[in-house]
Amino acid sequence: MKVSVITVCKNSEAYIERAIKSVISQTYKDIEYIIIDGDSQDKTKNIIKKYANHITCFISEPDSGIYNAMNKGIKIATGSYIQFLNSDDYFYDDNVVRDVVEFIEHNPDSDIVYGDAHIRSNPKISKNSFIVKSPLPEEISDALIYGVLFLQGSIFFKSSIFLKLGYFSEKYKISSDYEYYSRFLNYPDLIIRYYSRNIFSYYAGGISGNVSVTLQEMFQIQNEIDLFRSNYWQNRRILKFQSTIVELNRSLYNALEASEKQRRFIQNLKNPLFVLKMIAKYLQLKVLREKSVSILDDLKL
Repeated sequence: MKVSVITVCKNSEAYIERAIKSVISQTYKDIEYIIIDGDSQDKTKNIIKKYANHITCFISEPDSGIYNAMNKGIKIATGSYIQFLNSDDYFYDDNVVRDVVEFIEHNPDSDIVYGDAHIRSNPKISKNSFIVKSPLPEEISDALIYGVLFLQGSIFFKSSIFLKLGYFSEKYKISSDYEYYSRFLNYPDLIIRYYSRNIFSYYAGGISGNVSVTLQEMFQIQNEIDLFRSNYWQNRRILKFQSTIVELNRSLYNALEASEKQRRFIQNLKNPLFVLKMIAKYLQLKVLREKSVSILDDLKL
């Protein structure tokens, strides 16, 4: 089974090489690798050309945005399944495609197969990384309301899906994949399967990492497409956001309470008697610990 991997990029010299290497190092070799470049003006094209022998198709020309480039790739792709790996992302390990193909072979009727994502923070803000678990298929409709869905790089699309559902909308800058996922609900016969595996590593410092901009465009989509404008979906959205507000207020209250406790503790540190009590309590605990260790050592003997 041929798998088409599509990477879209523009001025991606800092990241593109790692993305390419993660594709060509896959243990599964029946991969059609397509790179669509938006006429980069840095060293991106030179880096890509270094790996020309491993790239099935490379196009570099001006485009109107990410989704225009992705749609170009879809029209070129000849694989049974299509996966999108952005230039600042990479496959989680060398066996991802092999494992996904095996999963599909055991579930050959799958239209969509998706897994989990490893998230890398913007190093200028944080060096933390973590795993994000995708919602289960039965949770997708609720996840769409929040916008907390599966990340694009974690999905393998059966290529025929794009004949059935159409291409990505080029109207939106960074959230057309969200609009595309909303189309899933219009096709209840789609077979969507979750594969409990880390698929790719996602860089949260890219264009889609700006949460406020992403949410703003997501809500714009919700307000424009017919699916979310029905009374049924409007009511579900209201209920979801009400529960979110309650949860946010609870978190805020807990944070304020913790802050007040910290403030009182710092204020008490100015009181010498309080400090002496703290030292005495610490010494008591230290003595108790030492006695406990001594007793345990005696028991071992």
